[in-house]
Amino acid sequence: MSGIPILTRRRALWMLPLLALFPPLAPAAPAGAPAPVAEATPTDRRAGTPAIPAAAADKVGIGSRDSQKCMRCHWMETMAYRDRETREIVNLSIDADAYRHSVHQGLACGDCHDRAYKHYPHRTSSADEGLSCVGCHAERQDDPSLSPPKLDAFDVQYQHSVHALEARLAGGGPFSCFSCHNPHSFRPLPNDTPVSEVVAANNGLCLDCHTELLSPVPKGHAWLPRPRQHWRAVRCLDCHTPLEGRQLYAPSHELLGATESNQNCVECHSRGGQLLAQLYVHRAEQEREREGFLAHAIYNDAYIIGMSRSPVIDRIGLAVVGLIVLGVAAHGYGRYLAYKRKRRAR
Repeated sequence: MSGIPILTRRRALWMLPLLALFPPLAPAAPAGAPAPVAEATPTDRRAGTPAIPAAAADKVGIGSRDSQKCMRCHWMETMAYRDRETREIVNLSIDADAYRHSVHQGLACGDCHDRAYKHYPHRTSSADEGLSCVGCHAERQDDPSLSPPKLDAFDVQYQHSVHALEARLAGGGPFSCFSCHNPHSFRPLPNDTPVSEVVAANNGLCLDCHTELLSPVPKGHAWLPRPRQHWRAVRCLDCHTPLEGRQLYAPSHELLGATESNQNCVECHSRGGQLLAQLYVHRAEQEREREGFLAHAIYNDAYIIGMSRSPVIDRIGLAVVGLIVLGVAAHGYGRYLAYKRKRRAR
């Protein structure tokens, strides 16, 4: 995972020198972006950019002096270039608001990116910097103000995943942590996040790349009935990670290939399945404690056999049950009235 750049931007920063001729001061800054600097502001001769007020020097993260110099250009939504090798558009824009709400909000640009970027316009070789989530977290383990989680276990799992194996076979491809997680906006889901939101967020990471799985008959999943309903109700990693050693809130990064994945319906469609034990049953217990037994019984979000996952069918089922209860009550009341009439007739 180390030594792999965030973006495939090699030898394609040919457009950046144009910014030196046409400074990006014309577009209106978005909410929360660094305030535009007046023309009379003194200039920082080393960087060739307007100096940052002294009051901003004590700010952290994207508001620090280091980051403001970067964000002068990188807050623009049109900040991008076309990769000469892949011919794809590579986005270099940073959403300032998303970054302020991310897990890395306390880090300035220079805390992660190589100091080669201090030269403007940037050298083409600057894009070849190696960035490592695992190494960065390890270096900051003793910093009490950050206390980053250890990623060593994730790294070991990743090295055995199908993504890492295929990248090695392809000659060291660009797949890395950054292929799935955007470090400028990444934020872990809280432990009390509803199941449906967890599934949507996790599966979104997979389906953003594996777009072929959105077809009516997804490749490699012919054995799976109603695939689109499964994408909405079950996480891809529930089938594509090993069953052994599962943790409730730490999904395994050892992703399995098609031939090794779990294709056992009983693992989901039974109360004793190991897949259910990881997330769904636990969340169902949380909802029952929070909303009460009756509300949980009516609006059950657990994915077990018997649940249609269709709101329309669920409502029809509830209506049928309600009519049956109403019919039984009406019948009993009618019998009671008939009994009273009979007694009066005597």
